Amino acid sequence: MHPMFPPMDPYIRTARHIVPRVSRQAVAGAPEALRGRRFVFASDFHLREETSPDPIVEAIQGCRADLILLGGDYADTNAQALRLFDAFRALRAPMGIFAVRGNNDTEAFETPERLAEGLARFGAELLLNRSADLGGVLVGGVDEARLGHPDYAAVFGDAPGYRILLAHYPILPEAEPADMPDLMLSGHTHGGQFNFLGITPFAVGFERCGGKSRLAPALVSGTRRFGRTQLLVSKGIGTSRIPLRVGVRPEIHLLEFC
Repeated sequence: MHPMFPPMDPYIRTARHIVPRVSRQAVAGAPEALRGRRFVFASDFHLREETSPDPIVEAIQGCRADLILLGGDYADTNAQALRLFDAFRALRAPMGIFAVRGNNDTEAFETPERLAEGLARFGAELLLNRSADLGGVLVGGVDEARLGHPDYAAVFGDAPGYRILLAHYPILPEAEPADMPDLMLSGHTHGGQFNFLGITPFAVGFERCGGKSRLAPALVSGTRRFGRTQLLVSKGIGTSRIPLRVGVRPEIHLLEFC
């Protein structure tokens, strides 16, 4: 199927009743250091006043992951984001928790420093145009593309290793093939949030018009390989200002390296 026309899920729910499913994804060709490891990727929480964070926490913790990766857009307001972060104090991952910021986080927290302080409430580390070296495995994060200042070249620099890139927007870096990430994890699209037989807002030109073409996603949801890079775009968990999902089931991802 064309990447802009993802399959439709038999799903209709309001933001009050958000329970994400766990989508398992095998990642082949991983280095020895990663084989047998389990990472969780979750994005686009958009916690609202009427939404309970408990099902989200339970889904993530139930994966018993070695590492937790968060793709941004935690809530539309500072108060709700901090409520989510307080709930996340129950999360545990022996290799750590890393996060990037989404466009809504730039509005809710105003500065990266304030977001980093909020994430630190539950032990998460903000990756802003930089990476962390986890023993030959580089986990990097780039700033969000609409209101932030993404610098893909600065994320990994010349550091060797297997590269995992967290990027809220599913926009492929402009880089030489050898400098591309091995695995890129993105969100932002909500899988279209409204999917009618494969037709989503992105299929009709959303973020491709009005001077926003630089924000156009390479993929709406699912996985696709672009040269050396395997791109995974999550359908996310929450909703935009319209508190409804139609044909797009909320999800988190359990990545199993082999």
